[in-house]
Amino acid sequence: MKIFLLIEFAKDITKIDLIGIIFGHIIFGIALTQLLDWSWLKNLMNEEDKEKMLKGYNWKDLIVDISIISVVLGILFLIISAFI
Repeated sequence: MKIFLLIEFAKDITKIDLIGIIFGHIIFGIALTQLLDWSWLKNLMNEEDKEKMLKGYNWKDLIVDISIISVVLGILFLIISAFI
């Protein structure tokens, strides 16, 4: 069943299809975020724990966060480049 192979799928999909899929996921993510109730997030930590966490946040934590985001974006672009 060649239809399920990634190589065959990459040959059949066009750039327009890929752009449509990506924008569709983005629109779905935004709509889902707007539809769900996120009010419970503010109750996860009390105010003093939030302040303690933010005071302990330094440049090393920022570098780690940026590197995680960079790896995720790199993997996403690698997957996208397989279809282009």
